[in-house]
Amino acid sequence: MAGLDFGRLAKRSVVDTATEPRRIFAALPARDPKYTRPWDVQTQVWDRWHDRRTESDLLVKMNTGGGKTVVGLMMLKSCLNEGTGPAVYVTPDTYLADQVRAEADALGIETTDDPHSRRFQSGKAVLVTYIHKVINGRSVFGVVGDTRQHIEMSSVLVDDTHACLTTVEEQFTLTIPRDHVAYNELSNLFDDALRDQSPSAARDLADDVPGVALRIPYWAWADRREQVLDTLRPHRASTNEFTFVWPLIREVLHLCDAAISYSQIEIKPPCPPIDRIPSLAAAKRRIYLTATLADDSVLVTHFDAAPATIATPIAPQTADDLGDRMILTPLETHPGTTDEEVRDFLVEQAQRHNVVVIVPSGRRAAFWREVASAEHDSTTIHDGVRALREGHVGLVVLVNKYDGIDLPGDACRILALDGLPEAYSALDRIEALALDESDAMITRQIQRIEQGMGRGVRSNDDHCVVLLLGSRLTQRLHKAGGVAKFSPATRAQLVLSERVADMLHDDDVPFSELGSVIDQCLERDPEWVAASRDALDGVTYPTTSTVSDIAIAGREAFRLAELGQYQDACNKMREAVTAARGDRRHEGWLKQRAAGYLHLTDPAAALQMQKSAQMDNKAVLRPRDGVEYQRLSSIADQARQAAEYLTSQYSNGNDLIVGMAAVLDDLTPDPDPASVPVFEKAMHDLGMHLGFAAQRPERDTGEGPDVMWSLGELDYLVIECKSGSTTDAIWRRDAEQLSHSMDWFAEKYDHTCSATPILIHNTFMLHGQASARPGTRVITFAKLAKCRDAVSKYASALAAGNSFQDADKISIQLATWGLNGKSFVQRWGVAPRKP
Repeated sequence: MAGLDFGRLAKRSVVDTATEPRRIFAALPARDPKYTRPWDVQTQVWDRWHDRRTESDLLVKMNTGGGKTVVGLMMLKSCLNEGTGPAVYVTPDTYLADQVRAEADALGIETTDDPHSRRFQSGKAVLVTYIHKVINGRSVFGVVGDTRQHIEMSSVLVDDTHACLTTVEEQFTLTIPRDHVAYNELSNLFDDALRDQSPSAARDLADDVPGVALRIPYWAWADRREQVLDTLRPHRASTNEFTFVWPLIREVLHLCDAAISYSQIEIKPPCPPIDRIPSLAAAKRRIYLTATLADDSVLVTHFDAAPATIATPIAPQTADDLGDRMILTPLETHPGTTDEEVRDFLVEQAQRHNVVVIVPSGRRAAFWREVASAEHDSTTIHDGVRALREGHVGLVVLVNKYDGIDLPGDACRILALDGLPEAYSALDRIEALALDESDAMITRQIQRIEQGMGRGVRSNDDHCVVLLLGSRLTQRLHKAGGVAKFSPATRAQLVLSERVADMLHDDDVPFSELGSVIDQCLERDPEWVAASRDALDGVTYPTTSTVSDIAIAGREAFRLAELGQYQDACNKMREAVTAARGDRRHEGWLKQRAAGYLHLTDPAAALQMQKSAQMDNKAVLRPRDGVEYQRLSSIADQARQAAEYLTSQYSNGNDLIVGMAAVLDDLTPDPDPASVPVFEKAMHDLGMHLGFAAQRPERDTGEGPDVMWSLGELDYLVIECKSGSTTDAIWRRDAEQLSHSMDWFAEKYDHTCSATPILIHNTFMLHGQASARPGTRVITFAKLAKCRDAVSKYASALAAGNSFQDADKISIQLATWGLNGKSFVQRWGVAPRKP
């Protein structure tokens, strides 16, 4: 006898009928032996999700390494068993989609990568794909307005949702490169509006100066929408930029933000109109699987998720399953440590461990290039990750890659984040400058930092040392409650690390011996391991998720504007303004959005609202009838003014050292044009730290110098910053620009006021055709370096015993280092001359 066919008894097995993910997992007949039983965190999430599974938008939060992929696959298998198919598992990229399919194979879950598969469409197999495949203007799932048959999605799970956001934004952003015919057509169409905003920046654009980025005023964009449509529509199928984006934004073109830079024009709606992919919008169940980040407002703004259900996330009972991280901040543990010392230290560590350094830009990557074993950006990242996971590589630099990669175990034992994440696109740079130091921008940056910190610990038994480098990043952690913006588990590890920093200080451990402390983590010192576990003990997930009222109002306002209800959209944005009360920079930014909607129905009222926005935030668009310049008041007592400013900004001496280091880092000349506004802001901030009054007239009004200082006694400095200059001579144009700014000063200030023209430049030598204004002084880059060193010593002296609160002690230090009003120009400026 051949035996019985027991397969007939399992025709309707638990695997294909149960809806409880835990039961499905237990019944899987062919799963790999490594999946012996589910972890507690997995069963807790499954049970809680099962109770709420019929809700349309659900947020599932789990620490990295908590087995999220298995959790997600079982959820979708449950949906199929319940008849809520087809089911789609969406990842950030193809690399991660391959990983998910491999894990599904090991579990015995049927998947496919083909949206046309009959097994998928009939609800028998889970489609595993990536976000770009789902969201684009030629999406295989269908786009509103096309004639193709749409592919249904009933249950959709978006894994590593926050890592998908960049792709979502890119898919809804029309980018027109400089060599495209539409670039010049739009540039000419809005030339007058751009010149009204900033004659200097518009001139730079016309002269092909790289790095310039100007926002096209919303009133000009809306009023000329027909011309814009006539310009763009003929190219709707001309290039990939148009083909894959135009169908997604064409109906909301008049609501879009637009910016022009040297290299391209960007056009992007305030929120992604995600309903342009009707199958995604109509899905009965949408599950967002994320790590434990502190703010989930982007799920509302970018995916149009329901705020009520997103605000009550599904999570395990405790959050103590995160891997072990020792987090060190050298600027705090060892003030005065240089970048070069940190680099040399990590090079030494890389001889024994894989050291991964995440930098925000190619510019910063250059600092590491000569010592790095490898450098990777988005085009080579997966090859780099594969090499790290296969063995020892050494020191590897990753450019702007804070999410979407896994570096478990020995792939990354030391992870360094070098500097604050930066904005790349023109619209993002404009927003970042406008919202700098606002609570909204700090929240975004902290979230990006936490994403980066999570790359090196990928399971609860993993371990890694994290170094947070750079003055701006260090300052961000402690300014405006930065630490409080991290998730509970990361916050607990930061608190533990602060205790480690105190021990390093109390025991006077030099930076050169920091390696022995790191070894205690990496070599699993029992006392460190116990302390690390104790720090996480009892940490729980918040019962509610952070979804800001600003995000909710912003998404609803956009929906109303899509429907043509512009007054209602404006009113809804007023709710966002109210929710931002107290954060004036953010209020101004949101008022501008409200004014943009209002302009479409009441231009006169919109103008008044834009004026109000400009009062709150000088970096927003200047109203079409201009901005009235407010004269810079003269100071009475420099030292006293410095004491008042420093006391308002810093709570202790160490914060002052870190904050001043951040200013001085930004005050470093850099040929990258994108760094110019950062340098100008740093020059403004330096004046404030020294007790001068300061302004940025060109940014605020479109006229005048880059920066102006009031030294007291009606004496001023009119400053033009040429921080990107690399020439060995001051060109005629630069000299004339400074002269024009002095003419502007003479027009705005009466004869009782005097000003010294200041040019910050690579050299004090004038070109043969250039002439300097009488009295001009040049702060050369060499002099500026010495000035930065003096300011650093000034800050260190005032940090001791919190002397920065004492005007008399400040006065002594200002005189000691040549930083007071009477000697500043004489000490740091030189007269220009011709060869």
